[in-house]
Amino acid sequence: MIKMSTVPLFIPINEIDKYFFNRKNDITKIEYYLDSLEKNISQRLLITGYRGVGKTFLLHKIKQDAKKEYIVTYLDISRVVGIDNNKLTAKSILLELLDAMNESLLENTENNLEKINLEITNFFNKLKIRDYDFNNGTKLAEIPIPSTEENYKKISKFVMEYPQKIVENNEDINGFIIIIDEFQLLKKLEEPESFFWLLRSYNQFQSNVSYVISGSVSHTADVINMINGASGAFGGRMIQIDIKPFTKEETAKYFKERFSEIEFTESGFDKFYEYTRGIPLYLNSFYNILSSDEIYDDKKIEETFIKNMDQILVMWIRIWGSLNTSERMIICSMLPREQSSWKDLESNNDLSTATLNKYLKSLQDKGIIDYYNNSYVLTDLMLKRWLEHEKNIYGYYPY
Repeated sequence: MIKMSTVPLFIPINEIDKYFFNRKNDITKIEYYLDSLEKNISQRLLITGYRGVGKTFLLHKIKQDAKKEYIVTYLDISRVVGIDNNKLTAKSILLELLDAMNESLLENTENNLEKINLEITNFFNKLKIRDYDFNNGTKLAEIPIPSTEENYKKISKFVMEYPQKIVENNEDINGFIIIIDEFQLLKKLEEPESFFWLLRSYNQFQSNVSYVISGSVSHTADVINMINGASGAFGGRMIQIDIKPFTKEETAKYFKERFSEIEFTESGFDKFYEYTRGIPLYLNSFYNILSSDEIYDDKKIEETFIKNMDQILVMWIRIWGSLNTSERMIICSMLPREQSSWKDLESNNDLSTATLNKYLKSLQDKGIIDYYNNSYVLTDLMLKRWLEHEKNIYGYYPY
């Protein structure tokens, strides 16, 4: 195998421009909405798409290239879940968001720290919060931020009003953009609807703070309805942008520009695209096991895919390990057919109606299954191929 180069599956944030490809239309659309901050018009964007399609990378590109007049904060909810040992609370999210906003301010306003510190002190004092323990709080310069469980109402007011106050009192800042990634994990909150309504209740009166909320979820997931459904917190007012996989033509261009040492026959490339569907994570992981001294026809692609399936589908193997037994059994019961009705799932799983419904919603929130035309379907055929391969090799599904 002559080829020596590889491409990282999770792109280093400090090397965005080195690995970024395409997405010009998506960037133009998102930046168009965010630039309305210059006219004192805030926006709420909901970014969705398949796992591995590049949403997070795109968001970091948006953050990196934002105008210097904007403060851009990025918060990954999965990081908060990890810190909280899976016990997610609204308080922990707010404090992590406050930390992230402070980091953004420090990165962008080093010359105005004294002025900003004074403004924060004044704002903080107006809240008259006297019953906090400041020892473990976060800080912007030397300004302590409360960190205890008490006075949740006051701390939520402080954090939610914080970015608007910063913009209003700094002529060099035109807007605050808050990016919340992996938002589907907010379903882990005891009352996720309350948190979405908290965002909406403050943001609807803020003209200089825009939210970009992103996640890998089914379009029919409960969490989508909670935040942007007709009866959800934002009531359909969020602008929803779906990030699509690369088209076949875009995938061919990607390989020609980035990985020109790899040769395909026409049938080989057709098979390659059939397997990867233009999802960048699959394209990159598949590329890493290809050789520059081969010419790949359809049979060679299929052989290579089967032989290296665990490496190519490392994302799904990791996700599979995070599911409980009931969720795995539901997925496996769907494999023999393209679409599964409720009746199919009920008859093929030894679960009560309430339990089946609970785990179906969980799998939708995780972006693993979707609901179309009164039927449930797997969102990614790569998962199906891997599970069928496991059964062919070992004689059973990996429950």
